[in-house]
Amino acid sequence: MKSVQYLILISLFATMFGCNKFKSDHPQAEVLDQNATDLTAKSIITYTTEIDKKLPSLTKQTSLVYMLGDLSFYAIKYSENGKTVLIEEHAFNGVNNKSIKEYYLKNDSLILEKTSSKLENDDEATIKESRTYLRSNTVFKIENRTASSNKAINSIPYIDLALSQSKTTDKDFMDKINSLNEVLDGRDKFEMVFDNITTYPDSRYILLKSKLQNGYSASILVKQKDQLIDSLLNDPINFKDQKLVIKWNVIDQEAVYIPVVKNTSASGLNK
Repeated sequence: MKSVQYLILISLFATMFGCNKFKSDHPQAEVLDQNATDLTAKSIITYTTEIDKKLPSLTKQTSLVYMLGDLSFYAIKYSENGKTVLIEEHAFNGVNNKSIKEYYLKNDSLILEKTSSKLENDDEATIKESRTYLRSNTVFKIENRTASSNKAINSIPYIDLALSQSKTTDKDFMDKINSLNEVLDGRDKFEMVFDNITTYPDSRYILLKSKLQNGYSASILVKQKDQLIDSLLNDPINFKDQKLVIKWNVIDQEAVYIPVVKNTSASGLNK
């Protein structure tokens, strides 16, 4: 009988040890385990590295370059089989302050935020990179590194940070993804309408403004005219405050108009 009791105790301690051994490092682990994946920092990096390799073959969507004061930014979304796998946010304040934030998603869940910022001041530069790992939409690891050049930062390892040092909550990440989708889709405060078209001889720009007062603005460089551009130049008042259905590419942080061969005077408006 004592032997049986002894075996039961051994089994109980083994079970308790096993639970503690595999317990998540996040305080909400017991709740998250119900929907947990097998994601680790290592497996997330492996997944995102594969995404980076496939970028040229993925479906790509690029927003306008939005401006508000001295800040300009745009977003790029990459999709595979209809699912978003990466959203990039490019922001710049002049030529000396640039940042890129990359949001990697798997099965519609955010799993990694990578940030890279570069601040140049006179002859000095500061480059900062960070990686925030999420599992079941909850942060479980943060790391960063800082250097004075691209060559230097690529030669040093990331340093782990305590989760308590993060000022960004899990909800903030979800709100950011929703906001970037609005940027990409031109919805709500990012919905732009025609304001004017410049007639400078060396360059032409379509000028857009937000439907909201004192909101964002955007411009699109016109390198080649088509019938829509001719219509905008000849009768801009007729297009005032209307939403244009046009295409563009972002090249060197600037939206560039893609001309349409067919007649676009009538089809250039989304009324």
